[in-house]
Amino acid sequence: MVTVLFALVSGLLFFAGFAPFELWFTPYLAAAILFRILCDKSLGQRMTYAGLAGLSFFLPLLHWSSVYVGSVPWLVLAVGESLIFSLIGLIRFQRRWESALTFSTLFTLIELMRMKAPFGGFGWGRLGFTQVDSISWIYPLVGVTGISLLVSSAAFLIISPLKTLLSFFLMLGISMSIIGLLPSNSFERSIQVTAIQGGVDELGINFNERALRVLERHVEATTYVPGTELYVWPENASDVDPVKNERANFLITNLAQGLDTSLLVGGVERSSHGPINSSILFGKDGEIVSRYVKQDLAPFGEFMPMRRLAEAISPFAEQVTDFVPGDRWVKHSIKGLPFQSLICFEVLDDDHVKLGTAGSTFMVAQTNNATFGKSAEAAQQLQITRARAAETQREFVVVSTTGFTSHLDSRGKIVVLAPQFTPEELTMKITATNPELQTPAQKLRTWVWALGLALILGLVRLIINR
Repeated sequence: MVTVLFALVSGLLFFAGFAPFELWFTPYLAAAILFRILCDKSLGQRMTYAGLAGLSFFLPLLHWSSVYVGSVPWLVLAVGESLIFSLIGLIRFQRRWESALTFSTLFTLIELMRMKAPFGGFGWGRLGFTQVDSISWIYPLVGVTGISLLVSSAAFLIISPLKTLLSFFLMLGISMSIIGLLPSNSFERSIQVTAIQGGVDELGINFNERALRVLERHVEATTYVPGTELYVWPENASDVDPVKNERANFLITNLAQGLDTSLLVGGVERSSHGPINSSILFGKDGEIVSRYVKQDLAPFGEFMPMRRLAEAISPFAEQVTDFVPGDRWVKHSIKGLPFQSLICFEVLDDDHVKLGTAGSTFMVAQTNNATFGKSAEAAQQLQITRARAAETQREFVVVSTTGFTSHLDSRGKIVVLAPQFTPEELTMKITATNPELQTPAQKLRTWVWALGLALILGLVRLIINR
C-alpha cells in the first residue's frame, strides 16, 4: 500500500512541473521516486506501479480535454498515455548506476514514442518542457529531448556517492561554459510586431457558431500603432474563409489597406477536399503575399482516426471534420526578414519545429485556445513554446484568440504577456536571429536520439547481464 501511495505521489510530482504550478524541481523528485519504487520488483508490479504513476500524472495534466466534450475522451486519452508510460516497467531495475542509466534512457525513449505514435503522436507532458526557468542555457545544446534525459537522470542521484554527485555538478558547469562557444545569434535587425488577441463571444467548441463574429472582434481590436510593421492574428481569427467569403475578404483587405502594412491572418479556408488551416500574409494593399497550410494535424481535433470507433465512444467525434494537411513549408517575409508560423499543436513535435525554424529570423505561434475554456491548456502550451524558443534561440510572437498572447525572447523568457479572455493589442520589438543559425539541438533529429538512446540501452544491458 505504501508503494502504491509513492507511485501516485510520483505522478503528481511530474504533473506539478507543468502549468498551472510550473515547479521546475518536482519532476526530478518524481523521477527519483519512480525509479526507487520500481527497483527489485516483479514485471507485474513494475507495470502496475508505473501505470498508477502515469494515471496520477496524465489525469490532472490532460483534464483540459474534458472541458466541453465530457469525461470519456479525457479518460481515453489519459489512460492511453498512461499505458505507454507504463512501458518503463518492462525492464528490471536494481539500485545500481547501470539500472539508473537504463531508467533515464528508457524513460526518454518512451517520451519520443509518445511524441510520434499512435496517429502521429501527442507529445504533451514531456519533462523537457519544464526546465526553461532553471536551465534555459542548456536547451540550445541538447534540446527538449536532452533535457528530458537530464531530468529523468535524477534517478541516478539517489544511488550516487558524494564524489559522483560533485562530478555531476562539475559536468553541468562545463556544459554552461560550452554555451559561450555557440555561434552568435545576433543579426542586428529588429522589427515591431503587434499581436491581436480579439477574443470570442463564447468559450468552447462552438466559439465560432455565429459566422464572422470572431473575425469582426479581431477587426475591432486592431488599431493603428505607429511603427508597427506586422500585425498578427491568431489561428481561427477568421472563422469563415478569408479568401472566398466576400464579406470576410473585404474586412481583411480594407483593414490592411487602412493600416498600410502587412497583416498575418489565421483562418480556415475551404477546398474541394475539406477545410484547410492556414496562416495567410496579406500585404498592405490587401493582396495575398504568402500562405502556409498547417501540416502536422492534431488527431481527434483536426482529423478523426478510427472514426467509427471514436463516434461510438463519443458523439462529439461526429463534429470533427477531417482537415486537409499542407505538404510543404512556406516562409513568410517582412522587410526582408523570413519567418515561419507554427499553428497550434505544431509546437509539439521536435522534428517539425526544427524544420520550421531553419532559415527563420523569428517565429510566430498562432493558436486558438477558446475551445479549452479557462483550463490550464493555454498555459501549458505557452510553457511548451517557451522551451522551443530556448531550444532554437529564436524569438517567438505567440498569439491566441483568448490568451496567452505574448512575446518570448530567444531564451524562452516571457518579455510581455497579455491577460486572458479580454481583447488585447500587444506591441513588441522582435530581435531577429541570423537565419543561418542552427543550434546543436536543432541538428539532432529524433532518429539520431532514438538510435543513440537505443545503443546506450543495449550496451548498459550487456554490462548488467555479464
